[in-house]
Amino acid sequence: MALQQLQPAPKPEINPDSPNILSWPDLGLTLINGFITPEEESALIDGFQSLSPSLDPNIKKRISQHHGRHFDYTTFGTTSTITPIPSYITSWLPRLPTYPDKGGLPDQFTVQYYPPGSGIPPHVDTHSMFGEALYSLSFGSGVGMAFKKAGKEEARRIRMPKRSVWNNSAPEKPVSIPEGVYTGEEEKPFEIYLPARSLLIMCGPARYGYTHGIKPRKTDLVGGEVVMREGRYSVTMRSVRREEEVGCDCGYPGVCDARIREEQEEARKKEEESRGETSV
Repeated sequence: MALQQLQPAPKPEINPDSPNILSWPDLGLTLINGFITPEEESALIDGFQSLSPSLDPNIKKRISQHHGRHFDYTTFGTTSTITPIPSYITSWLPRLPTYPDKGGLPDQFTVQYYPPGSGIPPHVDTHSMFGEALYSLSFGSGVGMAFKKAGKEEARRIRMPKRSVWNNSAPEKPVSIPEGVYTGEEEKPFEIYLPARSLLIMCGPARYGYTHGIKPRKTDLVGGEVVMREGRYSVTMRSVRREEEVGCDCGYPGVCDARIREEQEEARKKEEESRGETSV
């Protein structure tokens, strides 16, 4: 996904009372520039490095730390392990914009370090396991984040046998995409630049129906100028849904793990019924 393959990013609305707040209402995106102070940024970096004392400045892969419930990269949910939330996060957490109907205050925090040039594959965060609001705080350096409206390719990819978003065992074979889930032409991605110390909030379409990711490369295009990437840190914040709350009824069934789980169950029942009829 080279820069020339990206479509122009939608023009944001600027909050007249707080010009540092940009929003894309149709997408459910909000970007708050300067959400934390340079002093809080330094405390975050020092706190992260104190928990990773062997951090190699020449490392090529990202490093992750988890606080609150640990994120599980197998199930894309959480594990039963809980780590106390450090003070370098709780110090500014009360300022976080929260939405009671979208999950409330986050209780799961993934802090990561990205070496210059590294990225994140395009993905849609699990729907059923977490509240709607998804937060990403960038610090240390800025980066361009790409968004793409999920289409047939994304729906196909999330059903690949090697990926399971609902349990520890992947299905034996992909489930076909339901007819009518996606129509029309596939849209090209667009990028939004996330400056250091900015907070991105994803709700609605951006949270449920768009992939987000970071293209691995050495530079970003900012205001028409090429900017070299430096080591970047981020805090991804989510609210964990308790057992009775797990589920999703969003309008994006193609990339919704709850709907895919229903598809899997329906396909399993049909296969069992077919085997039963054959054996008669």
